[in-house]
Amino acid sequence: MENLELFLNIFIIFCIFVIGTLFGSFFTLAIYRIPRKEDIVKTRSYCPNCKHNLGFFDLIPVLSYIFHLGKCKYCKKPISPRYILIELFNGVAFVLMYFLLGYTVKFLALVLVYVTLFLIIGSNIMQNNMTEAEKIEVQNKSKKKGVFLVELLAAVILFTVLMVVSYSIIRNYSPKSQETLARSNAIYLAVKAMEVSKACDYKDLISYTDQYTIDGVSYMVDVTVQKQSDLDFDKLDLISNIYVNVSYMLNDQPKNFEINTIKINDMNI
Repeated sequence: MENLELFLNIFIIFCIFVIGTLFGSFFTLAIYRIPRKEDIVKTRSYCPNCKHNLGFFDLIPVLSYIFHLGKCKYCKKPISPRYILIELFNGVAFVLMYFLLGYTVKFLALVLVYVTLFLIIGSNIMQNNMTEAEKIEVQNKSKKKGVFLVELLAAVILFTVLMVVSYSIIRNYSPKSQETLARSNAIYLAVKAMEVSKACDYKDLISYTDQYTIDGVSYMVDVTVQKQSDLDFDKLDLISNIYVNVSYMLNDQPKNFEINTIKINDMNI
C-alpha cells in the first residue's frame, strides 16, 4: 500500500512539474514578444535567430533543448540557455507551491499572482536588455498605446484558462485515486484481521475492535465471532462464524468493507 501511495504522489508531482515547464515555455515566449510588440496568442513560435517556425516536437519543454543540444534545428545557431532555465525554474516553482498549498484554490490564486509578476518583471528585464537597433525597430512599429497591458492581460487570461482546465483534471483524478487507495487499505486491514483470527486456536477466538490510521484516514476494524452453538443451543460447539468489518470516513462520507468466513473446532470433531 505504501508503494501505491508513493507512486501516486510521484505521478501527481510529475504532472505539476510538467505543467510548470509548459507555462515556463509560454513565459519565455511572452517576455520575449511583449517588449517587441509582437503577438503572443496567434503567431506560431519561431527561432529567434533564423525566424523559422517551430514544429510540435521543437516545443517540448526542456527535452527539445537537450535533444537539439541547445541549438536551432534549422539554422544550427545556439539558443539562449534562458529558455531551458526558465522552464526548469517554473517546473520547480510550481512543485514548491504545490507542496506549500496542495492543489487548491489558494494554489491557483498564488500561481496567478506569481505569473502576473513574472510576466511584468521578465518583460521589463527583457526590454532593458534589448539592443538599440531593436528598440528603434520597436518604436517604429505601429501599435496603439497601452498595448503592453493588453498583451499582458491576454497572457494572464490564457494562463488562467489553461490552469483551470488542468486544475479540473487533477481535482477529478485526485479523489478517485484517494478513494482507490483508501479502499485498498480497508481491504488490506480486513484480510489481515481475518488471517489473524483464522490462525489462532479455536478456543481463543474473540470479538474485538481495533483502530488504525493510514495515509491520514482513520479505520475502525470490528471483528465479530459468533458461535453457531450460541444461535442454536442444540448444536455442538463445532463452527464459529467470523465477521470482519472495516469502516472509515472519506470526504465526510461513511465507507466500509466487510468479509466473513467460518472456523471449525477441530478438537471436537
